[in-house]
Amino acid sequence: MGVQFDGMDCLADMNSAQYAAAHELSQKEVAWMDQGKYGKFTIYFGVAIIGCAFLKHIWYLYRDYSYKKSKSNNNVISPFIDVFISYSRYLGYKQIPARISYFTSLPPSLGSTLFTMFTSLYLFCYSLVPHFWYRGCFGFGSPPLAVRSGIMAAALTPFIYILSGKANMITFLTGISYEKLNQYHQYVGLSAFVLALIHTIPFIYQPLAEGGAKNLSYEFRTDFAFYSGIPPLIILGWLCIASKAYFRKICYEFFVHMHWMCGVAYVGTFIWHINKTLNYDNYVWSAIAFWATQVIYRILVKTAFKPNSLFLRSRSAKLMKLGENSYQITIANTKGYKWKPGQHCYLRFAGARILDNHPFSIASAIDDEEKEMKFIIVPKKGLTKKIYLELDDFVAKEKNVYIDGPYGGTTRDPTSFDRIVLLSTGSGVTATLPFLLHMANEMKLAKSDKSKRVVTQKIDFIWIIRSHEDIKWIRSELIKCKSIGGDQINISIYTARNNNTVGDVKEGIEMSNMDDYEQYIESRDVDLKSEDNGITVHNYKPSVTRVVNDLRGSLLRRNFIVCSGSDSMKSQVSGAVSNLQALIFNNDFNHSYIEEIYLHSESFGW
Repeated sequence: MGVQFDGMDCLADMNSAQYAAAHELSQKEVAWMDQGKYGKFTIYFGVAIIGCAFLKHIWYLYRDYSYKKSKSNNNVISPFIDVFISYSRYLGYKQIPARISYFTSLPPSLGSTLFTMFTSLYLFCYSLVPHFWYRGCFGFGSPPLAVRSGIMAAALTPFIYILSGKANMITFLTGISYEKLNQYHQYVGLSAFVLALIHTIPFIYQPLAEGGAKNLSYEFRTDFAFYSGIPPLIILGWLCIASKAYFRKICYEFFVHMHWMCGVAYVGTFIWHINKTLNYDNYVWSAIAFWATQVIYRILVKTAFKPNSLFLRSRSAKLMKLGENSYQITIANTKGYKWKPGQHCYLRFAGARILDNHPFSIASAIDDEEKEMKFIIVPKKGLTKKIYLELDDFVAKEKNVYIDGPYGGTTRDPTSFDRIVLLSTGSGVTATLPFLLHMANEMKLAKSDKSKRVVTQKIDFIWIIRSHEDIKWIRSELIKCKSIGGDQINISIYTARNNNTVGDVKEGIEMSNMDDYEQYIESRDVDLKSEDNGITVHNYKPSVTRVVNDLRGSLLRRNFIVCSGSDSMKSQVSGAVSNLQALIFNNDFNHSYIEEIYLHSESFGW
């Protein structure tokens, strides 16, 4: 039993003249040497996408600068671009059901999901549509389907490693922070794995069809291309499986160290497997070059290896409990570090699980009076819980820490927006408070320096917390900002629990999980709000969706919304802001004259 081609047996007639002629004809139809073009077109596609994101980034920088300078719309294309962007955000801000995203690993954003589907269509059509898949006999040469799929998987490798870095070149070009790019890092890795499987299947199927298991076993034992391909395929598959949110959640530290070690092993085994075939090991070498450059940049610019007065030295930090299940870290010596609102740092504590490296949002802003880095932490488990248990009530304790950062944030200029809305829940306030502090400082500077321009007319700071006790985390900062901004700054705090009483008045039962923002409970009783130095405190838990929808009638020309909190809360805010985009693309109908409603959400799940 064997495969017959043009009257020949693919194994028995390998040495015949007819077989040699058929071999030559097959190579003329689809030359093995011509397959490299599929890798190039994969690279071109990725570069084109990055190019579009780069142009978008440049446009935003230009619009922010020009609007802040004159508040006029000097070019005729801006309205058309504004409408196009609003349509894009209408789709981009929509959220797919969380359960679907969790089990399928699709991005939570509908726009990102559609983008990954479009990219998948390009990659897999480019791999599967060209004919033919197999040659008449395996001896005529490697199956074309296998070759082009393998080259495309190799061409994706540089993108995998560029997207893996906290300080990466795509972030530099596009302004998109690494934690938001992480979903694409996982997606590109999975795409490479699927292409690697497509690459592998023809090499198994055709020898098996022609000579059975004995023939396949012979190929695996004697052909270098067969047995050398097994290790990188297994490693890449393991990396894709272990990157699932479930595994990262239950053993994050193990995942981090396993991930980079497997990443190194994958590159090494992949180069071994390629063995300089068609020179497409250059894709892997370029991946190493990009990755190494990014690592060196991060070490010299972001970490304790930064060449300054504290080279290779830790910084002293004061730790103090703020109340029940919360504490603050303050680093006074921040020489050599500058940060923007919404950014975060990784902190490594000397002498306490030195391999642990945890991200924390910087809850302070740089101004003329203070240059301290402050972090407010609600301990969950692991190191953060361990440190909390070591602290005494209202007594500061010093620890040495190593700083890695800052990272994240947004490249948009908040001072170029007419309306700013800062919406957070719980400890998510550490991401929104710096924007308020920054804007208050900019307003103060603008009053004394006429060359300093701030177009912002109104700022709404909205914070939903569990109890009144949490207000003291940032009470002094809020009072300071209110005294500077006056009526321009509106601070509203909603407490779901008052004097340790749950705010569910309707049912009269205690909520089991105050972090679950998917079901919002509103008190039917009178809102017993109070004033505290200009800060309005409401004694009920509102619907976040309703809070966003209530903005509809008060939005100004350019609007900047920042949200931070649980995933379900961000999902609802994103969906509500998506619907608000209709005020822009239906401008003629609504007479709203709104040009932009931009949403920046902080991610804590990386």
